[in-house]
Amino acid sequence: MKCFICGQEMACSSETYHYKECGLNNVFVENVEVCRCDSCDENIACIQRLPELNSAIGEALLRKASLLNGKEIRFLRKNIGLKAVELQKYLGVNNATISRWEQTKQKISPGHDRLLRLVYAHFKGIPHDTITSLVKDWFSQIKREEIATPLYTIDPTKWLSGCLMPAV
Repeated sequence: MKCFICGQEMACSSETYHYKECGLNNVFVENVEVCRCDSCDENIACIQRLPELNSAIGEALLRKASLLNGKEIRFLRKNIGLKAVELQKYLGVNNATISRWEQTKQKISPGHDRLLRLVYAHFKGIPHDTITSLVKDWFSQIKREEIATPLYTIDPTKWLSGCLMPAV
């Protein structure tokens, strides 16, 4: 592959890629082809089926064991294609509240956290029985206090095959 910046040949390898472009600092994707240019330090990651990958990340966030943080709230909102003014109508809060959550100026309440997860699941078309399992088995485990931010390492076989929401 030739570099888009300088035209030199790029060296490519398959590796675990730190997927910062999603807006989260803790997402890594396994077996991604990454091409590097030694001449100008340009890096290109070739990630297939990006919408499916983002859905897999969103579904991992649905099972997070503590309240969502601002970056995660923003990720979920953007992944279902809603502006803050649209999301506010579903959650029964004003736009300023969503802004404060996303900027980590205010913590999301446990009730709004769960409602956001349900709104996300609805918009993503997650099956009713899976949502029921989330509510029964996962929502009762959500902690109010912060826990160490988990690293999400996404195996491409999960999202490239379309097999989402695996049992954890």
